Amino acid sequence: MGFETVPFETVDELGACDREDVVVGGLGIVRARLRSIGVITSELNYPEELRPFLGRRLWKTTIDHVNTEVGTWPLFMKPAEGKRFTGCVVAGTRDLIGKGCCGEDFPVICSEVVDFVSEYRCFVRRGEILDVRRYRGDWSKAPDREAIERAIAAYASAPAGYAADFGVTSDGRTLLVEVNDGYSLGPYSLWPELYAQLLSARWAQMVGTDDPCDFGVPVPRM
Repeated sequence: MGFETVPFETVDELGACDREDVVVGGLGIVRARLRSIGVITSELNYPEELRPFLGRRLWKTTIDHVNTEVGTWPLFMKPAEGKRFTGCVVAGTRDLIGKGCCGEDFPVICSEVVDFVSEYRCFVRRGEILDVRRYRGDWSKAPDREAIERAIAAYASAPAGYAADFGVTSDGRTLLVEVNDGYSLGPYSLWPELYAQLLSARWAQMVGTDDPCDFGVPVPRM
């Protein structure tokens, strides 16, 4: 695409970058760069417009409360912010201890357990679905196209670039797993040009600069 790429190892090296320079890396280092230029980020997780596509009850609580909500186990749990641990199913206190979640209270998001047999990531740039890629489970269990298209169309407050993860349940339903912002995403073998354009669109939106992909850079079609 004609972009100059400059490798780096630490966030300190990014001080020499211009505001419009897209930083590609892990969540922590990208967020650190955004903070350094005055951009505050937060998790998307479960946007309000997409709640009807979850197909399960969802609630926000804390680790301490999870530890006492015996009647709700098993449940799925993930951090409300950041990546303190990977989202997982917990069946009791032993599971919390195994995740290192005891001794410190912090917000978490919980939901009823759903039996997902396959999971797919839907990449979206400015409301357009670029591609859908499987990242877990049975490859023969494909998601329902119409269900995904309805969800993406309903997401009116969507950022310029993001990924919506969908799962296929053991009883054949296609449900939203979660939504991830587009400034730091695993590509899951998405076509490289499409991946770059998604990151560029979201970065430009967040930092308030022009997206270079709007000026003569074609969007490839698979």
